[in-house]
Amino acid sequence: MSNYGSNASDALSAIFLSSFLIVYIIFFVVFAVIMLAFVAFVIICNWKLFEKAGEPGWKAIIPFYNYYTMADFSLTKPTSLVIFIMFTAAMVLSPCSGIPWVALIVAPIVWLVIMVANGVMNFGIAKAFGRDVGICVCCIFFAPIVRAILAFSKNIEYTGDKLTIFPSSNN
Repeated sequence: MSNYGSNASDALSAIFLSSFLIVYIIFFVVFAVIMLAFVAFVIICNWKLFEKAGEPGWKAIIPFYNYYTMADFSLTKPTSLVIFIMFTAAMVLSPCSGIPWVALIVAPIVWLVIMVANGVMNFGIAKAFGRDVGICVCCIFFAPIVRAILAFSKNIEYTGDKLTIFPSSNN
């Protein structure tokens, strides 16, 4: 009798684990499909934004170069270089976040720098398309939605009004 009880509990645990695994796989597949659709949506929006700004749309696909191009058409020259260098340095340092003790110091700084750089960039993008401060602030927090509005709206055009944080010297 003792072997029968042991086998029944083993069978129940195997059924539970297999059903848990099936639910986990279904959840993962649904999540992956949603994320891929979101990434495709963001790429399409960026492609349209690049074309509205007078840049070739294919530049939206190339990592780092797309960020540099966006900085170039939405921020003034010294500001765009500072933001691009901040973003690139943070992305280069982000693998250090996997080192246990270094992660305590590096990870929060890296993510803060990335969030500030992206916030300035999104504010500059909305400003470059002639939007007021309210929409620019909305673009910081709801970038995909505002970028979609900027990209697909027929009456919004690129004005070239670039954001200046670091003024260039006239020397």
